[in-house]
Amino acid sequence: MMTLYVPSMSYFDGKMHRGIGFVVDESGRIHDRGFVDSMRQQYPDIALEEWPQRLLLPGGVNTHNHGFQVLMRGMGEDDTFMGWRSHVLYPISQNLSRDEIYQSALLAYWDMLRHGVTTVADFFYLNDQGLENAMVIAEAAREIGIRLALARTFYDWEGAPSRYRETPREARANTLALAGALRKHSLVTVQVAPHSPHGASAAMIESAVTTAHELDTRLHVHVAEGEYERMTVLKQTGKTPIAYLDDLGALTPKTLAIHAVWVDDQDLEHLKASGATVVHNPSSNMILGDGIAPIVTMLAQGIPVALGTDGGCTNDRHSIFDDMRQAALLQKVAHHNGHIINAKAVFDMGTKVGSKALGVNSGTLAIGEWFDAVTLDLDDPSLLPGPPNIAHVVYALSPTAIDGVFVAGRRVIENGRPTRFSPEMLLKWAREAKPMRMP
Repeated sequence: MMTLYVPSMSYFDGKMHRGIGFVVDESGRIHDRGFVDSMRQQYPDIALEEWPQRLLLPGGVNTHNHGFQVLMRGMGEDDTFMGWRSHVLYPISQNLSRDEIYQSALLAYWDMLRHGVTTVADFFYLNDQGLENAMVIAEAAREIGIRLALARTFYDWEGAPSRYRETPREARANTLALAGALRKHSLVTVQVAPHSPHGASAAMIESAVTTAHELDTRLHVHVAEGEYERMTVLKQTGKTPIAYLDDLGALTPKTLAIHAVWVDDQDLEHLKASGATVVHNPSSNMILGDGIAPIVTMLAQGIPVALGTDGGCTNDRHSIFDDMRQAALLQKVAHHNGHIINAKAVFDMGTKVGSKALGVNSGTLAIGEWFDAVTLDLDDPSLLPGPPNIAHVVYALSPTAIDGVFVAGRRVIENGRPTRFSPEMLLKWAREAKPMRMP
């Protein structure tokens, strides 16, 4: 059955619109849109839902996250990257059970949905040399109703916990098996993620590149996040991390280059020529003191930039709308120029640019796209006084305004509450969770 949704306002094509209705078909795609009177005449017999005092937006796209890290929320802050990695991430993650991995995904994805995120790329590396852990991540996404790009990690640095590590042959075989096991999952796509130039050997990165080509999918890679990585890779290879990845064939139009903070002009040339998308994680970069990615320069050169929250212990929030704000404010203060970037540019990073980077047909509320969307209560104090514009959404929006979330046409948040699962058991588990089991 098709449904005609009629919000009082909607945002698409860079503008706020009044009086536009959206016809969503049984598959969850936008079948048609247009002025309400015309839509009612053209589709007289379909179900109608009117949403007074609601603003309809494309859903947020979180192009980089580590869901299980929500269990370390509040523990890794106020430390350096190395301190956080050695004292929090490694000792805790190597002890997490499969059930804790599953419950952490439920909690993280629920938190994202209630913040208006409809698609997430989960960069997952607690593989235990198999695919069972990743399968429970996919099950959590199905239960919650979020769209998931499951970026399975290729990782072989000997300094990391053993459960992260595989041989290149094992990583390829397990990723292909995972993709086969999830090929019929309507909300999950398996993608490839060589961890980083410091976490994956040249042979591992090349295996990931081959696997991504074989699956015809995206390739995610941490790169140039901190100065330490740049200096290490330069010393070992004589090349910057970006140039090193390019030489290994890891930079293509289907690459998501995550962080890309410590880059020079030549690195930007590599990124531009390759067609790769940079995934900017402003809150995480600030919390860890990594630096400021030159996204204004990237945008000026035509390099696509998307947004990610990163994990729950390097960004305590799972809100892409919050990271839109952070991305804009960080560039304004870095350049001492309030005009250097605008609200529309960062909103696009958190919606349509991220969707395109992940290969998801959503992000603009266009005909033929998935109806992955968010409704905002226009009477929420954070959006007043009205009428709202995109600056209200980027700079003023409070999560209390997000009252409805749709993924593939299915309502997954209504009046701020999940519709597909009862959170009571998850809440009980989260209250009693004790992940701080240091060896």
